[in-house]
Amino acid sequence: MRPIVHSSIARWAARGFFATMIVAGVAGLSASAVAAEPRRVVVAKIEGAINPITARYVDRVVEAAERDPRVVAVVFAIDTPGGLIDSTYKITGRFLSARVPIVTYVAPAGSRAASAGAFITLAGHVAAMAPTTNIGAAHPVDSSGGDIQGDLRLKAENDAVARIRGIAEARGRNASWAEDAVRKSVSIGVTEAVRIGVVDLAANDIADLLAKLDGRTVRLPQGEVTLQTAGAALDDDGPNLLETLLHLVVDPQIAVLLFTLGTYGLIFELQSPGLILPGIVGVIAIVLALFAFGTLDANAAGIALMLFAVALFALEIKVVSHGLLTVGAIVSLVIGTIVVFPPVRPTFPGFRASVDPVVIAVIVGVTALFFGIAARAAVSFQSLPVHSGIGLLVGAIGTVKRDLAPRGIIRVGDDDWTAVTLAAHIPSGARVRVCRVDGVRLYVEPESGSGRKDS
Repeated sequence: MRPIVHSSIARWAARGFFATMIVAGVAGLSASAVAAEPRRVVVAKIEGAINPITARYVDRVVEAAERDPRVVAVVFAIDTPGGLIDSTYKITGRFLSARVPIVTYVAPAGSRAASAGAFITLAGHVAAMAPTTNIGAAHPVDSSGGDIQGDLRLKAENDAVARIRGIAEARGRNASWAEDAVRKSVSIGVTEAVRIGVVDLAANDIADLLAKLDGRTVRLPQGEVTLQTAGAALDDDGPNLLETLLHLVVDPQIAVLLFTLGTYGLIFELQSPGLILPGIVGVIAIVLALFAFGTLDANAAGIALMLFAVALFALEIKVVSHGLLTVGAIVSLVIGTIVVFPPVRPTFPGFRASVDPVVIAVIVGVTALFFGIAARAAVSFQSLPVHSGIGLLVGAIGTVKRDLAPRGIIRVGDDDWTAVTLAAHIPSGARVRVCRVDGVRLYVEPESGSGRKDS
């Protein structure tokens, strides 16, 4: 029995050895395949005002790059006038915790990294600028673009200083200049930025940037990494169509205009059921507006007042209130559009986080005119005489089926009716005109030129 046992052990050992060799071979082939694939540099864009959609886009790009072992760096080309504080801090926080090298590049030539853009640029592992670009002017303002007053100014300023100094120190950049960018709104060009250590280098374009990045060492959460960007393939990962649309929509001016447009569409559909298109456009516009309101943390009281204004306008079409409902709707709409985005909310320059007074005036004026005309038309329509049912027979022409002397039967359309003549006698076959309806009885008179039966 012992030789048999030894033989079984030997067979299982051989199987285990071959299985191990196969697994190691597959792993080796996989590693070779990954190593053989070209290195990639993802090129993304941060353009326009910084808002929550920008922050979501940045997070998507960085997360995808972290999952792809071929990506050796992510370059964000920056050209922004500024934006919302919360969205800016989300982006800088994502850069500081990124597990893939982040390169912030103020480009193309003539671009700027103003206010929020300064925070974002300083947060990159490597920061660069193209010729004729500038960076700075990061003092907080209120949501209408004006200076913040009182204690709120000091609070917002100190908070921004603490944040930008922390970012600059974490990346080994000029923290004193960063503080001045907030407190004094200083702004500098590329030459000065490189000289005083605000950014690391100047590059003419992406190709020049990748050449200068090659061989640099950056520190990631998992340790130091040497950039190998020379000859790397470029992977353009700009905002997709949906992100571009939402970035446009998430603006207080656009959101309020969309809400107004959606209101018009729904009113048209309710007034003329079956048109379909106004209803579809109206629902889509209102949904996009509500998405923007939610994304921008709009005031619930402002939204409620705007919806109340819509209800009052709609009632004005149905109810004769001598203008009281219209006045109430206009007041509600004005207050709603003012408080929906409070003007005292701090932000960075470059993004108006409240509704512009001109936009409010246009919306209120156009809406009042629209519903005023609609209400006037409705009142005029209600004052018209109503003809329905058999009342529509007045003026119709019929044929006498049984002599009217003075009562008889006539046929109008496809139906027979009891009729009474206003003349002395009308024979069968003559044509008559309905001149009055009383219940289900028709009063008729001879049709002009027809008084007796044709022979």
